[in-house]
Amino acid sequence: MARPRKTTLPEKILKIETESCNFTPVDQIPEEYQHLLIPAAKVFFTRDYDFDMVCQCIRLGFFSIWTHEIFAMEAINLLPVTCKEIVALHFMAHGGTKAEIAQTGSYPLNGKEVVLFKLNAQFNEAPMKRGDEMFSFHINVLPADLPKLGEKHPELAQLAKKELIPGSGPLQDKPYKINLVCNYLIKEITDCKYIEQAAEKFLYRCALDLFINFANQDKIAHLPNIYYSDEMKATLVDTVEYIKETVEEPFNLAKIAYHFDVKAQELRAAFENTYQITMEEFDLQRKMIHAFDMTVATKATPEEIGNAICIRDTKQFINLFESYFDCSFIRVRNAQ
Repeated sequence: MARPRKTTLPEKILKIETESCNFTPVDQIPEEYQHLLIPAAKVFFTRDYDFDMVCQCIRLGFFSIWTHEIFAMEAINLLPVTCKEIVALHFMAHGGTKAEIAQTGSYPLNGKEVVLFKLNAQFNEAPMKRGDEMFSFHINVLPADLPKLGEKHPELAQLAKKELIPGSGPLQDKPYKINLVCNYLIKEITDCKYIEQAAEKFLYRCALDLFINFANQDKIAHLPNIYYSDEMKATLVDTVEYIKETVEEPFNLAKIAYHFDVKAQELRAAFENTYQITMEEFDLQRKMIHAFDMTVATKATPEEIGNAICIRDTKQFINLFESYFDCSFIRVRNAQ
C-alpha cells in the first residue's frame, strides 16, 4: 500500500473500507454523538486534540454503507484509505474538501455533490481547516460484484458496464448533484432504528435506490442541462413533500397538477429531469417505505397495511412488498 505524502498538518487515517473488527463499544461514544448512531451499524470513534470522528459501517449483501462525521478542532490532513479495491458511490452531504487522489491529482469534493469513484488500496489526502465539519456518506461495491448487481437489478446494467480505470479516480466526467429524493433516502438510512433482518432488508433497498438514482442521472449526463424557473423549482419541492404526505391516497397526476396550478405533463417532465425518478416511482418508493414501517412498528394486518397504501388486494400487496424488498413479508414482521 502506498504511503501518504508527508505534510506539515497532523495526519488522520479515515477508513473508507476496512476488514478491521476493532469497533468502538457504543457506551464509549461520547453523549454528544449518541444521537448519530445507527443501531444496525458498527462504529469506529476517534478523538484527540485535533479532531473527533464518528465512522459507521453497515454491510448488506453487495453493499457496504459508510457514514463519516468529522469535526476538526485544528487544521488536519485526512488520509482516506481502503483495504482493497472498491467502487464507491460517494455523497458529500455536508462540508467539502479538495482531495488529493493517488495517481490522479486534485479533485474537489463539494457539498451536495455525488461522485462514483474507483479506489485502489492506497492512501489519499483530504485537508480540513480548523472549525470545519464534514458529513460524507458512501456505498461501496467490489468491482467483481458490479456485473452481478447489473444482472440482479437491470436498472444498474449501465454502471456495471463502466470501464474501470487502473488507478484511483472518478468514473464520471463531472460531479452530479445530490437531489432532494436522494437526501430523503440518506435520511432514511441515518435515521433507521431497525436491527438485524428488518434493518438489512430496509437499508439494502435504500442503498439500491440511491444507486438507481445515480444511474439514471449518469444516463443523461451527456445531455444539456434543463433550467426551470424559480416558481417551477419551488413547485417541484412542494410536489415532493405532497407525495410524501399523501402516501395513503392513490397517485393522481392530474390532481397534483391541479393542486399546484401547473400543466400535468410539464410537471411530470420537470420532476423526472430534476430528481431522476418518475413521480409514479417516487410515490411507490414512499408508499413502500410507509408499508415497511407499518409492518415492523405496528400490529396492523397485511390487509390494513395494503389499504393504507391504496392496494385493496392483500395478495397483490404481499407480492409487491416481497418483490420490492426481496424478502418474505412474514420474516420482516417477525424480525424484531
